[in-house]
Amino acid sequence: MGSFGTRCSFELYHSTNVFRLRTSYIVFCVITFWTTLIFRSSLYAQSDDGCILRRDQDSIRVFTCHAENSQFKSVRASFTVNTTFSQLASMVMDIRGYNRWQYNTINPRILKRFGNREILYYVEVKAPWPISNRDMIIHLTMEQDSVTKTMTITANGEPNYLPIKEGIIRVPMSQSTWIVKSVGKNKLAVNYAIQIDPGGSVPAWMVNMVSADAPHTSYKNFREQIHQHTIDSSMLIRD
Repeated sequence: MGSFGTRCSFELYHSTNVFRLRTSYIVFCVITFWTTLIFRSSLYAQSDDGCILRRDQDSIRVFTCHAENSQFKSVRASFTVNTTFSQLASMVMDIRGYNRWQYNTINPRILKRFGNREILYYVEVKAPWPISNRDMIIHLTMEQDSVTKTMTITANGEPNYLPIKEGIIRVPMSQSTWIVKSVGKNKLAVNYAIQIDPGGSVPAWMVNMVSADAPHTSYKNFREQIHQHTIDSSMLIRD
């Protein structure tokens, strides 16, 4: 075959081996990716209603759930806190203090007060670069059952109440509920649920991936700070 033929045979053999190695590496990467994904998915516990437990830390449990008519998962959180109804209500209604405990919240302010248990407020939420900040206008109401003392807090978005600010994306839809029940002397159980569309062009899979972080951080802060909060007796909340 001669030196030319020998060189060609060697190069063909070498190229074939390189192709095989590259192909094997790609297959290995694909298998590793899916194995890791399946393993991580198996770490999440699924409840009877189809929700998946995403965080169980600091005695705060956060679930994500399939939401009808939305690509964004709804989020549920549950935790207990050693406090009274009146102190919890006072902290929730202290909108100006939201930046001290709510996840990445800035510029909170009251827009309108309808009564001691009903307000309209504005908040902005910081987002990591290059994602734009979001803002929300929320109508918050609070009710308490006269017999059981159970409190229901609803916070629903009213996105058209104010003009949109340049450079900030208005959250088009947000609906959340707190159910607060007594489970002992000065001990409350909180069940929180939220469905939100953050607006803009952030992929749903990315939002769903980190959606458990905000409730966990917020309610960890909430529980740590609540005893520093002054009770507003004008709300007439029964303990």
